[in-house]
Amino acid sequence: SNCNFMGKYYAQMATHPFAFDPSNRVPHRILTSLISYLLGFRGKLVIITNLIFATILIHVIYLYFRTNASRPGDAFWAAGTITFSLVTLTTIHYGGYNDSLTYLIIFLMWQFRSRKFLFYLLFFLGLLNRESIAFLVPWFTYLSISETAEKRRRIVDTIIGLGVSFGLYFLFRHWITWHDSIQYSMQYYLEPLWRNPLAWLRQSYSHIGLGYFTVFKALWIFPIAAVISLWKMKKWDQIISIGLITAGSFAQLLFAYDSSRMLTLGFMVIIISLLHLFRENPFQFRRWIGAIFLFNLMVPQLYTAAKITDIMHSLPGYLIEYLLR
Repeated sequence: SNCNFMGKYYAQMATHPFAFDPSNRVPHRILTSLISYLLGFRGKLVIITNLIFATILIHVIYLYFRTNASRPGDAFWAAGTITFSLVTLTTIHYGGYNDSLTYLIIFLMWQFRSRKFLFYLLFFLGLLNRESIAFLVPWFTYLSISETAEKRRRIVDTIIGLGVSFGLYFLFRHWITWHDSIQYSMQYYLEPLWRNPLAWLRQSYSHIGLGYFTVFKALWIFPIAAVISLWKMKKWDQIISIGLITAGSFAQLLFAYDSSRMLTLGFMVIIISLLHLFRENPFQFRRWIGAIFLFNLMVPQLYTAAKITDIMHSLPGYLIEYLLR
């Protein structure tokens, strides 16, 4: 119910998106706050805007699986997997954080990747929300080229589309820096790397494994089962996709240390895996998905940043703890 840590900066922008306050560290990550301002959810009411985007993400994933999976009930499991993971829970637990819109944009880019103008427009908007979406460019580029027979033309289209998107984004960044300094700038992330290439990684390496686990907890069994099945079926394109998504999300840890939040960027691994598992039902997947899902709900939800581990208490657990104080 409050905007803490970086969430307070997004709340600040939701009050005055173009105030150019020197105390705001992320004036370039403006999209969610601007939308919240235009919707009338200003200040810390940006929390409501983030919850709306989280709900829309769950909804579009549900609709996608209703259309593309084998059975209507598959959409329930897919939506539930996203709901009870850090894809959604980070937005609920850390008020103000704007990640939900980024994840929604990533999913829509994947869903509409054949519609070039919409795809690159979404990518540009994603950069305005959180520039870390750029770490998924290798994956999106691979998808764009591998799924067409006219590869040379698609390579040219991809270079132009990404070039225009990045060009517009850097013009926006330049406009922002003309009025205000950006504390979380490229220099902020790159300068430590010049002195020590592992500077950021050293702050989180001991918690990277735990951070990766916290994103989906026990439900990581789904991608493991999917990769084994894909390997047996020699579906290398999907295996490469999963590898590129994972590599892109891990690459962020060379520039930042909040491992749980960074690694959540790779959530599309679950979407790709579930699509395959629902269609092929390897290892009798449908027989045990419910048990794994329920078991996962009982696993405590943790969150890691650098060498700090935070516990996300459930509402009943929080109320019991509050009454016992």
